[in-house]
Amino acid sequence: MKRRDELENLRDEINKVTIEILTLCAERFTLARKIGEMKANMGLPIEDLKVEENLKHKVLEKCRFLGVDAEFGLKLLNLLLDESKKAQRKLIEQGKTDK
Repeated sequence: MKRRDELENLRDEINKVTIEILTLCAERFTLARKIGEMKANMGLPIEDLKVEENLKHKVLEKCRFLGVDAEFGLKLLNLLLDESKKAQRKLIEQGKTDK
């Protein structure tokens, strides 16, 4: 029975970490929308390849440090970047129709 309890405890921990990840994603998307608003007000493009490349290097460095597969880290980063850009585009489109 002890092994089953241990398994359940590990599953509970995985559930908690998953919810934490989603919470952090929500926080990131809120920040991305704020950045999108600022970019729109300043007439800046949504994409900034220099900023993205810098973040990519930081992610790869962190992957090496944490022992996380670099390919996974980049997939996750690309997903986050794509979703942030989508949120920013939507915000800009809504701004165009609200005027």
